[in-house]
Amino acid sequence: MTSRQPSVGPVRPLRRWVTDPLVPVLLLTAGAMLSAAYGHVLTWAIVGGLAGYTLSGSV
Repeated sequence: MTSRQPSVGPVRPLRRWVTDPLVPVLLLTAGAMLSAAYGHVLTWAIVGGLAGYTLSGSV
């Protein structure tokens, strides 16, 4: 009697797709494009957060 693990077919292609170096590059590129489009909003959000942190006495 031999114990063999069942072969799971779609796991290997999925794992290869998830660990492919192209995926993080595409995600970072999309993030950079979105942050460039909303740069002014992100800038004021960061400045407001830092101002609140400073005024709260946490510094």
